[in-house]
Amino acid sequence: MVKLISLVYRKKGVSDEEFYTRWRESHGPLVARTIPFAKRYVQNHPLQWPGLAYDADGIVEMWFETEDHVRGYLEWRNTAEASELKDDEDRFQDFKKTRRFVVHEYQFETTGRQWTAGAGLPDGPG
Repeated sequence: MVKLISLVYRKKGVSDEEFYTRWRESHGPLVARTIPFAKRYVQNHPLQWPGLAYDADGIVEMWFETEDHVRGYLEWRNTAEASELKDDEDRFQDFKKTRRFVVHEYQFETTGRQWTAGAGLPDGPG
């Protein structure tokens, strides 16, 4: 499985509320029904968190079966068939700032063990 991960940015003059609402309620369904090759599309909307500052306004993850499917998707974006999607992006995203990464994903199962501050680590590996 190959992933295309994109850091997305809000267009200047678009409020946070407008950006996230449009991205989730309009753009996400448009992506799901129009893009070729992708097996999964996920938007990641950042939480405001004490001590964290974010470079991007969100992260998109797209899963593809092969690198050729990623290439096919990127080629499709340069066709007239993709114009509805690109026009929608232009309404709320600063696409020139978008950063993309094509990656192989490696997953590791974790134990989900609990931890309480001051309790120390349990005995054994972990």
